[in-house]
Amino acid sequence: MKKTLLLLIILLTGSVALRGQDVQLYLTEHELPNLVKCLPPPPDTIGEAFTHDIMRYMWGKTQRLDSARLAQAKLDAVWNLDTTRAIYSIPFGLEIDPVRTPEIYKLFVNGISSIEQIRFRPKAHYFRMRPYARFHESSIFPQDDAWLATEGSYPSGHTIRAWSAALILTEVNPAAAEALFQRAVESGESRVIAGCHWQSDVDASSAAACIGYAALQSIPEYRAQAERARAEFRRVSGIPPLKPEFVCDFADWTPLDEEVTGSTQGFAMHGNYAFVLHDKGRLCIFDMKKKKMVANYLMEGNTSHCNNACFGVEKASRRSQFPLLYVASCGGENCCYVTDVTLQGSRVVQKIFYTGTDYAGTIDWCLDAENGFIYTYGGRNGGYKLLKKFRLPRLADSDANGEIHLTDDDVLDVTRLDSGINIWQGSIVRGRYAYLPDGYAPHELFIHVVDLDKKKIVLSKNITDLVDEPEGICLADGYAYVVFHTARESRHSKLWRFSLQ
Repeated sequence: MKKTLLLLIILLTGSVALRGQDVQLYLTEHELPNLVKCLPPPPDTIGEAFTHDIMRYMWGKTQRLDSARLAQAKLDAVWNLDTTRAIYSIPFGLEIDPVRTPEIYKLFVNGISSIEQIRFRPKAHYFRMRPYARFHESSIFPQDDAWLATEGSYPSGHTIRAWSAALILTEVNPAAAEALFQRAVESGESRVIAGCHWQSDVDASSAAACIGYAALQSIPEYRAQAERARAEFRRVSGIPPLKPEFVCDFADWTPLDEEVTGSTQGFAMHGNYAFVLHDKGRLCIFDMKKKKMVANYLMEGNTSHCNNACFGVEKASRRSQFPLLYVASCGGENCCYVTDVTLQGSRVVQKIFYTGTDYAGTIDWCLDAENGFIYTYGGRNGGYKLLKKFRLPRLADSDANGEIHLTDDDVLDVTRLDSGINIWQGSIVRGRYAYLPDGYAPHELFIHVVDLDKKKIVLSKNITDLVDEPEGICLADGYAYVVFHTARESRHSKLWRFSLQ
């Protein structure tokens, strides 16, 4: 119901209507591949394939008994790009509008108008009879039946348009892919329900749209417009560009006589200081301004994997040099070590545990320090991932053993991601967004941005060309700083930063 109301608002209120002069084609009809030469012909009137077409036609007629599905089929039949963009604005997650999102609008209108020309040659060549005409019945638009019969039904122009919309908009917002293609499939089914197309017409049309979309990729004007549309989407949606910039290799700032052991893992920053944690509890501290190592020691009471590290806001005492550092063990006790760190050494002042359900194996810990929350992060390698939100305990909340034991009753919110992230590396949350490095060789490497309100990945930045394994992450000065682990080279902790603005 909510989606229907939103669609009506867009159709009735908004937007400037499409004008013929707005369309600028990237390719002409004859510059597109000829579907007669690359797709099989429609089924003849005997055999199993045509029997399936008939059965689907009968199925479509039963769907008309559902008033809501009939209304959707009628809406999907409107041959008007303003209606199409209103329909696909909903799964896209942003209104496609010539005033508010002009770059996305140009890509959408010109891209679809270019691709859908691919239908002309096969329609004229095969001139296939439409289902309602073969059975001497009416479609759901009897007033249009006469002129529809003058055009062949193979392939379906409406379905090509629907799939073109999904393909183009997914290029702009990959996080909306599932919703966009689900809507495209429904649009194809609508043509069967309408009685205007056979199922085989619809099936061929999704392939036709993909062929036309592939042809667009070689057009420089299209590629340039797609990049402008993606930039506009990030800007309007508040999604960062994550443009990479190399900062340093901490090995260059480490004296040769300093022992550095364990693979690079967690990373945090406070003021001018960078804190690089290594497997088995080693902490190396660097002065970013002076570009030199200022401390290197094994943390007291922590010999864990140290997979992630985040500074909170509370201090262990008024004399503490830094706020408390929250270190994810990611193994061993599988807890969060709340640590009072100095340039001379450290001590664990609290341990936070989670006794709950749904995780498979180890869990990570990260903070939204500004807003007072702590998250557990984990799941199954190559499978689902979970981010569970809790209020950040204070030191005064510890039990007699200096521990906090969180349970499912303490969970404030859960974000489940069933796909898109391979393994969990470092993590940090700021407001509604979680920033999650992912991957290790030989797999691809990413930084993902997850919208915790919408509970989906809104950006996956492929950073495979940076080669090394992304580990800890922190946010500072308008950047996401990520430290990278170089295989079998503990000293070489490479730091990159990614623009958030």
